[in-house]
This record gives sequence, structure tokens and C-alpha cells, in this order.
Amino acid sequence: MAHAGGGRVDIEGGTDARGARGVVRGAGATGVPARQRPQLPSWATRAARDVARVIVPVHCAGCGARDVRWCDECEAPWWERPLRSESAAPRLDVPGQPALPVWAVASLSGSNHSMVSAWKDAGRRDLDAFFDGVMRRAARDLADHLGSHVNVVPVPARVRSTRRRGVDLPLLLAHAAAAGLAEVGVETRVVKALAVGAGEQRGASARERWRQAANVHVVPHGDASGRVLLVDDVVTTGATIAAATSALQVTFLTVAAGLCLASAPASGARAAGQVS
Repeated sequence: MAHAGGGRVDIEGGTDARGARGVVRGAGATGVPARQRPQLPSWATRAARDVARVIVPVHCAGCGARDVRWCDECEAPWWERPLRSESAAPRLDVPGQPALPVWAVASLSGSNHSMVSAWKDAGRRDLDAFFDGVMRRAARDLADHLGSHVNVVPVPARVRSTRRRGVDLPLLLAHAAAAGLAEVGVETRVVKALAVGAGEQRGASARERWRQAANVHVVPHGDASGRVLLVDDVVTTGATIAAATSALQVTFLTVAAGLCLASAPASGARAAGQVS
């Protein structure tokens, strides 16, 4: 069965879109033999593909390999189980408070950094589904650490960044994490409990990011209460996650852990242009 033009179209007696018997039945169908689609010569198919590649080039977001959105080698690190990464984020170390466990799937370096950068800042919306899958798997892996009921709270993205990208990336990841937890029986929901003021973290220094993180504040979020999994795309100094945790202290939500796609190397040094 297939769908076309808003009505149901049943393909009777066939194994492809035309049907082996060449008869199409459905809304408005006459039952006459379906017209065979003209077949382009192989050279014409190759030429059309080459033209399409020139107009919309396809290349691996990690290493630049041609004709693939991501290659096997660049994809492989994103299938690893998430690892604790708070030791690499100095701003998460708040005196007098226990260390907040923060997991990340990959290190923000090499091809991993290139993929995240392409997703965040180069308009690679085809990577939305890729990182959705990464976050789902990571959340499933963490389910045993989170309890039977978890509120998934996205670290807030700036309005200007969301407008530029056309999508709220932390919110996308939060929904993916909630879906992954639900798949293994955790009762969960996404709660947009936080917002952030103006500013731009991309390329900002550690001090500037810390100052901007202070603009994170609580917004109305219904009657949500209980344990929280904070979700963000990357963690560098940990300033934003620390600010989000602090902001939620005035609510009935208690941050239990954080989960990110990638964490900056433990040295804390950022390469030129590194995403944050």
C-alpha cells in the first residue's frame, strides 16, 4: 500500500511502485494498465548525479570524504557508550557542592569536532537525525543511573542562535534523550524550565562564557518536579551546565546528571573556531 495525493492508493499484485501486473487501484484509479516509466540511459543517470553533486555537494561532515554524509570511520566514535567528563569541565567544580556527574559520548576533537561544528554552524540539517540517534542511544545507556522517573531539561539555547540555525538544538537532543529513556521503561518528559539572555558563546573566552551563563534563569514550567537530566550539545568549561543547575535550585526540580554529545579535551584548551 502506498499514499499519494492525500488518498490511499493500493498497488495490487506487484512488488514495486508500478505493480507487477501494471494495474493501479485506488481513489480515482481507472484500472487501466499503468504506464511504464521511461528508463534513462546509464550515462544520463551518471551525468544527472554529477550535476546534482555540483549544485549540492555531498561530503562527510567529519573528514570531507565525497559522496557520503558521514563515513564509517567518522561515525564509529558516536556509537561508543557515554563516559563521565566532568573532570574536564573546571566550572562544574563548585566548592561545597558534590560533583555533578556529566556524561559525554565523544571528545570534542578531530572529526568529532568537525561533525558537531558542521551541525551547529554550517547548516548541516541532515545531521539532525544522526545526532538524534546518538542521544537516544546514550540516554538508554544511562537509564540505570537515573531512576524510574526523570525530567529531561534542555540547557537553553539563545534565541538568536536558534533563529540562525532554524532549530533549537538542545531541545532536539532533549526529546531524543527522553525517547531513548522511554524505550527502556523510564517514565520521562521534556520540561522547558530554563531560558537564557542575549549573547553569543561561539568563540567566546572562558570568562565571557561564565559571565553569559549567569543569564540562565527559570521560566514557568507547570508542576514539574523530581529528578532532572540536563541535556546540552557540548560541554567545554561547564559554566552553562553549572548555571542551569544553580537556577533550578529555586524549583522543585533537582539536577541528578548531565548528558552531552561531546566534551572538550581535558586540557581545557580550545582550538581556533572550536564550537561551544
